[in-house]
Amino acid sequence: MLFRDRCDGTRVTGQHALNALMPYMMRGRNESAVYYEKEVNIENALSYLKKLKMAQGTKDDQDRFTLFGIIITAALKTMALYPWLNRFIHRRAMYQRKHLIFSFIVKQRFDTEAPEVNARLFLDPEDSFETVSTKIRSAILSARTRGEGDGEQFANIFHKIPGGKALLIGIYRLLDRLNLAPWSLIKMDPFYSSIYIANLGSLGLNAPYHHLYEWGNTSIFLVIGKMFSKELWHGGTRVRQRYIELRVTIDERIADGYIFAEAASAFYRMLSNPELLELPLDALRDALK
Repeated sequence: MLFRDRCDGTRVTGQHALNALMPYMMRGRNESAVYYEKEVNIENALSYLKKLKMAQGTKDDQDRFTLFGIIITAALKTMALYPWLNRFIHRRAMYQRKHLIFSFIVKQRFDTEAPEVNARLFLDPEDSFETVSTKIRSAILSARTRGEGDGEQFANIFHKIPGGKALLIGIYRLLDRLNLAPWSLIKMDPFYSSIYIANLGSLGLNAPYHHLYEWGNTSIFLVIGKMFSKELWHGGTRVRQRYIELRVTIDERIADGYIFAEAASAFYRMLSNPELLELPLDALRDALK
């Protein structure tokens, strides 16, 4: 590579020798993938959403606050508390990403002919649940109105040129290899993100395991499954509780197992107690200790 740092990341130095060797031993993201699943009780989250919607009192807000928004906000706070998760491997080197970017797919309409559009969220560690919810709603509305994102528009131009796809990808790969790919391109590409999320629950589907993309540098893929219920014993009584299944694929080279375990625990605690998302980052850190 021509330059050590990139427009989207700063090279990490001073790693433990074994961690520095891992990208040489495991060269691809899928070769380095770890798969994890968790059933999360969402009764408290659903009650929290109901209280928010009742407090806001307008139909407009009824659509703004969603379980999807809680999940994204919890993931954002987890990455802010554990910045190791916002790293990526590029050409055997590790980089700390400069931005917190969340990508997800939006179906323009719920029919087989409607296109899928990539939506991108550029978030700040201190963003509140309300702020994140507003950004999600804006991204979904834009995707459904325009029918394509910036990345799709750019790709369509080259798709119409004979040999354009090969030319574009060839140049893009070379620039990326040399750490010269411009931010104007990378910021449009959903595969250069902190995390890629597939909300299959919105389509009534269970959560499958998903591979990591070798194109780009996204190190985490999160799949959200449909809501389901389970009967449990609570206080000597059988009660029905609602759950969702989350399946995560992560590049194990970006951090060690202890960090992953701590981050996963914090993430699930926030989903189970979404009131924690109202705390400033420092207070949240203390509350999760």
